[in-house]
Amino acid sequence: MRRGPGPRRQEGMVLLAVLVVLVMTLLAGMSMLSAVQTGNAQAGNFSFRQSALQASDRAVGDAMNEVANRIAGGQGNTAVANRYLATIDTTVDSHGVPTSVDWNAVPCVDDKGVLVNDCAADNGNFRVQYVIERRCSANPVFTDMADIRARCEYEPLATAVSASTVALRYRVLIRVRGPRGTESWFEAMFSGPATT
Repeated sequence: MRRGPGPRRQEGMVLLAVLVVLVMTLLAGMSMLSAVQTGNAQAGNFSFRQSALQASDRAVGDAMNEVANRIAGGQGNTAVANRYLATIDTTVDSHGVPTSVDWNAVPCVDDKGVLVNDCAADNGNFRVQYVIERRCSANPVFTDMADIRARCEYEPLATAVSASTVALRYRVLIRVRGPRGTESWFEAMFSGPATT
């Protein structure tokens, strides 16, 4: 009597194939997790950037009011350290920010306009600082239109016949500090009269 074939020895190929599939699935899952985390980080960074931009809008409005008050008071040619530069500061850092500005001494407000004593302290809110730079190479003589045009960047208007009608350019440098140590820099330009 002949016996039938007995159980064959398993070679383990199915087990090896299953392990390869599991490793590939694990790697695919890890790359998907990494992509989702990167997407969330980018969305968070974009959100912080948009919030900082909105906070900087306050600085632009405040700077325009400050220039209007300065001009109305006849103080357009008078510089105020760390607040108003009457002439262009040609010594700048790699970002184009004048090196004469000490940002630790620049007044700081929160996004609602309330004065903040320690701008470096991260309290979860945005802290805004700005400096105005009038775009003049030297202080002009306000009674001389040719001198104003020679020394200052201005909007070329044919109707500008006096210092109160010529539109000089002003640059606002804005630093916004946000939650979790974020920091954003903005620059805005606007025009205003040389004097009233």
